[in-house]
Amino acid sequence: MKLRSYARGTKSILLGATMLMGCGAAVAQAQEAAKNAAEPEVVVVTGLKKSYADAVRAKRNNIEITDGISSDGLGRFPDLNVGEALQRVPGVQINREAEGRNATINLRGMPGSYARTTLNGVAFAAPPSLANDQGAPLGAFNSDIFSAFVIEKSPMANAQSGGLSGNIDMQIAGALSRTDGGVFKAAMEYNELGGKTAPAFTLGYNKHLSSTLAVFGTVAYKKENFRRDTLRFNGYSRLTPGLTGLSKSQFAATYGDYYSATACPQSGSFCRTLNSVVGALPNENFNTATTGSKGNTGVYALDAIRQYTRENIGQLWTASGGVEWKPNDNTKVGLIGYYTQRDLPKTTQYFLINAVWDGAGTITPSGTPVQTSDGRWLYQTADYANFPAKSSTRLYSQKQESQGFIGNLDWSNEDWKVSAIVAGSKGANQSLETELDLQTNPVTGGNGISGRLTTGFGDLDGFSYTVNPTPQNRIFNTGWIWGGSDDPEGYNTADGKYYLNISGSESFAEQTVTSAQIDAERFVKFGPITSIKGGLRLEKNEFKSRGFRNMAYGAKLQNITQDLVYTPSFVNDFMNGNASISKNWQVIDAERFIAAVTPVDIYTPSGGGLTTRGFNILYKDGAFADNNYRTQNDLTQAYIQFKYETEVLGHRLRGNFGTRYEGTQNTIDSLDTYRNFTGAVGSLSDFKWQRLENKYHYWLPSAIFAADIKDDLILRGAYYKTYVRPQDRQFSPVTRIGEPVSSNQNAGNLTSATASIRIGNNKLRPYLADSYDLSLEWYNRPNGVISLAYFKKVITGRIVGTSDPAILCPADGSNWGYGPLSWDGQTCTATSRSTATNKLYISASGAYNLDSDTTVDGLEFNIQQNFDFLPGFWKNFGGNFNYAYTKSKSPAIAPFPGISKHAANAILYYETPKYGIRAVYNYRTDYPLNANGTYTGGARSVKERGQLDLSASYNLTDRFTISLDAYNITDEKRYEFENDHRFVRWIDYDGRTFTLTGRATF
Repeated sequence: MKLRSYARGTKSILLGATMLMGCGAAVAQAQEAAKNAAEPEVVVVTGLKKSYADAVRAKRNNIEITDGISSDGLGRFPDLNVGEALQRVPGVQINREAEGRNATINLRGMPGSYARTTLNGVAFAAPPSLANDQGAPLGAFNSDIFSAFVIEKSPMANAQSGGLSGNIDMQIAGALSRTDGGVFKAAMEYNELGGKTAPAFTLGYNKHLSSTLAVFGTVAYKKENFRRDTLRFNGYSRLTPGLTGLSKSQFAATYGDYYSATACPQSGSFCRTLNSVVGALPNENFNTATTGSKGNTGVYALDAIRQYTRENIGQLWTASGGVEWKPNDNTKVGLIGYYTQRDLPKTTQYFLINAVWDGAGTITPSGTPVQTSDGRWLYQTADYANFPAKSSTRLYSQKQESQGFIGNLDWSNEDWKVSAIVAGSKGANQSLETELDLQTNPVTGGNGISGRLTTGFGDLDGFSYTVNPTPQNRIFNTGWIWGGSDDPEGYNTADGKYYLNISGSESFAEQTVTSAQIDAERFVKFGPITSIKGGLRLEKNEFKSRGFRNMAYGAKLQNITQDLVYTPSFVNDFMNGNASISKNWQVIDAERFIAAVTPVDIYTPSGGGLTTRGFNILYKDGAFADNNYRTQNDLTQAYIQFKYETEVLGHRLRGNFGTRYEGTQNTIDSLDTYRNFTGAVGSLSDFKWQRLENKYHYWLPSAIFAADIKDDLILRGAYYKTYVRPQDRQFSPVTRIGEPVSSNQNAGNLTSATASIRIGNNKLRPYLADSYDLSLEWYNRPNGVISLAYFKKVITGRIVGTSDPAILCPADGSNWGYGPLSWDGQTCTATSRSTATNKLYISASGAYNLDSDTTVDGLEFNIQQNFDFLPGFWKNFGGNFNYAYTKSKSPAIAPFPGISKHAANAILYYETPKYGIRAVYNYRTDYPLNANGTYTGGARSVKERGQLDLSASYNLTDRFTISLDAYNITDEKRYEFENDHRFVRWIDYDGRTFTLTGRATF
C-alpha cells in the first residue's frame, strides 16, 4: 500500500519535472534563435502568467534570497485560502492537521511558530494561535486585500527579527502604485461533503484624485460553511485477562503464543512476558511449551474509536484601505489600514466516542492477527461489550480578529533616503467550547451495549463499525445526581449506568503591537561601499490570556426534553459514504440545550464565577489554572548595514552586511496557584498574582552576497542570526500545584502518594539560530528561472517539554509548598513530608531550553518557465516545478516533529488572452507528530499525501471574467499511523471543493 502510494506520488512529480526540464532544455536551444527573431527582452504578460512573472522579477531584483506569489492582475490568488496559495512556494507546507481551514503553514520544514509574519515589512498583531507550534492562522484573512506574499528566506539586519525559518511578508500595495478602476467579484463555493454552499463578494476601487494623490479601498465578505469528517483510532491495547474477560489460564491458553516465556529487555522493546501480563503470583507459572512461539510482543486490538464530524459555520469580513500623497518629487506620505474578522459562532463538533479499558468492557478479537513492521501482532476485527459508550456534542464557537494601520513618511534625494513608520495593531482569538456528553457506563451484569469493529488496517474501504442497541445513549429530565467532589462536570443516575456531562473550555488571547521606527540611508562612494543604512525601532508588545472551564453544577435539568437529542443528517453521508460507520449516532442540539439549562444556580463556595456561556467556573481545571496571565515586551531595536557593489574578475558582486541589536524588557503577571485547591472545585482565592521581570539582549549579525556569474546567472549566499521569543500561548507562565494522590500499598508495607506540579515556564529564554543559505539562479529568459538552493539552520536553546525528575526536582522545592526535595536517581521525594513507610513523591512537568543543538538543512529546486518562445499553440503554455528536501538532526529526547523529507509542487498552465487553465499537484512525504491530547501509545506520523487542484477562467469581455476552481480533485484523505500503516490512528476527509466566480472591472 505505502509503496504503491509513494510510487504514484513520485510518478506524478517526475512527470511534471520531466516536462519542465525538457522545456528548459528547449529554452536553452531556442534562446539564440529567439533573439535573432527580434523577440523583445521584456515579455508583457497578464493573468496567471503575470502573477508568476511578477514573482520571478521580484526574486531577481532582491538582494536577499526570496520566493513568493503575487496577484494574477485581477485581484485574486486562485487558491482556497492564503495557506493553500503559499504552499506553492518552495519550502512551504500547509498544516492540514489544523482544523477549520486555519491555513497555518510550515516554512522549510519547521513549525509555524518558527516563522515571522509581517505586514508590509512591519511587525503586527495577527490573531494569536491557540494551538502549539502552528503560528498565525492565515485563514483569518481574505486574500483579496493583498497584492503579494513574499517569503524572505534570508532576512537581513533591517528586517524584523524572529523569523528563524524565515519571514512571511503579506503585502498591501500603496494607493499611488495602483491602477485606477474598480473590481467586483461574486463567488459561490460548493463543498461536495454535505453539499454545503457558501457565497462570497469582493468590492474594490482605486482612484488617483490627482497625479500626486490617490486612494483605494477593498472590502471582502465570505460565508464559511464546510465540514470535515474524521475517524480517530485513539488507542491500541495489548490484550490482558482484564480486557478480554478471560481467566488467567484461559488467557494463557488463547494468547500465550504471542508473549515471552523469559525475561524481557529492560527498555526499548515491545516485549512482555506472559506471567507479567496475566498477573501471575510468585507461586504461579502459566508458561507452556508453545509460549512465545509466535512472538514476544503480545497481541493488540483497538480499544478506542471516535467518529467525528466538525461543521464550520460563520463568516469572514476583511477590508483594507489607504491614501498616498506625493507633495513633491522627494516626499511621499502614506497610510494603510486593514480589518479582518472571522466569526464562526455555530461551529460544532460531533463525536461518537466508544472505548474499552481494563475493568470497563471486554474485547473479543476474531480472525488471525498479523505481525506489523515493529514486531507487534495486531487484530483487525474485534467484538466489544459492556463498554463506556458516549455521544458528545461540542458547540465550538471560534472568533479571530485583527486590525491595524501603518503610516509612513518617505523622503529622498541623491544623497539620502529617510523613512519613518508608525504602526498599531490588535489581534484576538477566542474559542468557546461547550461540551455536552451522554454516556452509558459499564455495570455489573452488562449495560446492554455491544459492537463490532473492523479497522481495515488503514484502508478506509475495509473499515466497518456497528453498535447495538438503538439508541446507544439516553437522556432524562429527572433522576440526575451531581457528581460533586468526584466529578464536578457530570451527573449520574442512582445506579451509575447513565451519565450526563456539562463541561468545555473557553480560551481567549489578545495581542497589541504598537511601534515607531526611523530608517536613514546615506549613499556614498567609499571603495565598494555604496550606502550606509541604519535605523531605530521602539515596540511595545502586549499579550493577554484568559481561560475557563465549565462545570455542571446548577444546570436546570428539569427543562430537558427528548427532542433535544436527534440523529444528524451527516450520519448517512459520513465521509461521502466511503466509511461503513455506526449509524447508531445521536447528538444533542447544543444551542437549545444551553438555552434550556441556563441560567444556572451559582456555586458560591468557589466564589461564584461564571464562564462566558453562563456556567459555573471549575477553578481547579487546567483551562483556568494554566491560561490566566499577561505578558509585556518592551523592545528597543537598532541596526546598521552596509551595501556594497564591486567587480571581481570582471563579474559584478553586490550585497550587504550589518548587525541588529535587540534589547527586551519582559514583564510577566500570572495568576498562579499558591496552595492546594479548595474542595473539589477550587476557588479564585487559591490563586494570587505573581510578577516576574526578565531582561535580555542580542546582537544579530548578517551578511549576503549576490554574484553575477553571467548576465543571467546569479549566485547568492547569506548568513544571518536571529532569535525567537517563547510563543506566548504555547508556553504558559502559570504554575499549577496539584494535591497528593495516594497509591496502593505495596508488598514492602510502604504507602505513597504523588503530587503533580505543572511548572510555569516564566524563566524560559529565547532560542537562537545561525542560518546559512546558498542559491544558484539561472534566469534563462524573460519571466523564467531555474534555481537550486541549499540551507542550514543550527538552533540553540530550542524549547521542549519534559517531565524528567532529574531536571525538575529543585532541592529547595521552589515555591510549590511541599518543602525541600531530593532526587535519588529514580524519584523526586518531598523529604520533610516523607517517612520510612510513607513517601510523598513529586511529579513535575514543564518546558526548558534544550542544551544540545538542533540542525535543520535541505535543498530547494525550482524551475519556472513561460513557453512564449515556442510557436503556435505551444506558446501559451507555462509551468512551475519545485521540490524541497529537508532533514533534521536533534537529540533523541527531543525529536523535531512536522518535517517531511520530500515535498513538491508541479504546476502547468495554458493561457490565452481569452481563457486560461491551471493544474497544480502538491505532494509531501510522511512526517512525524508528537503524541498528545486523548491519545495513548507512541508518537504518530502522517502518511504521504498528494492533491490535485484545477483552475480555469474565461474572459467573456474585456471587463468580465468567469472562473471555476476545483480543489482536491483526486478526493484525497489524510492518514496518521503509529510505526506501521496498519496501526492507523486518524483519517481526515474534507472532500472536493468547487468555486464558481464572476469578476467585473469598471
